[in-house]
Amino acid sequence: SCGINAEYGGADVEVAGDDTVRNKERKITLMGRAEEIQIALTMINNAIAEKIKSDRESLKDYGYGSQGGVPYSGIFSKINTLETFTDINDASDTQVEQQIYIPNAETKSVIGPKGSHINEIRQFTSCIIKIQADSDVEGDLRMVTLKGTQRQLHRAVYMIRNIARVV
Repeated sequence: SCGINAEYGGADVEVAGDDTVRNKERKITLMGRAEEIQIALTMINNAIAEKIKSDRESLKDYGYGSQGGVPYSGIFSKINTLETFTDINDASDTQVEQQIYIPNAETKSVIGPKGSHINEIRQFTSCIIKIQADSDVEGDLRMVTLKGTQRQLHRAVYMIRNIARVV
């Protein structure tokens, strides 16, 4: 099924719909004369380049560096070498709350010396993060409550779930 039908530079452009996407790749079909297709390709390439540039600029607002979108958080960089981060496209400003559970054994890794790790995660993601107090914990899991946008939560959960692997 088609997600988008449009005309660029005189060529007809069809972009496959979400139900046909595999491996994060989307099929684009161009129809028209050779020079129309060349103009459409140039326009599409420019649009993709602008989107990448825009995404990189917006990532800087969330603590990401400018070197090819590579983050400059030391913790994030270490985690990303073990498990590649995939961001989400939700740019909504709506604040939501989410609870996750971590093993009690990993609490020290998440908090870090004098709170350094959790503070870096907070600063890097702009999330409000609260870790359940020792006196309230029952069993082997500890609740972590996060508040922020969907994108902020996605990044914070990624870091919290993986931090014990790198510290």
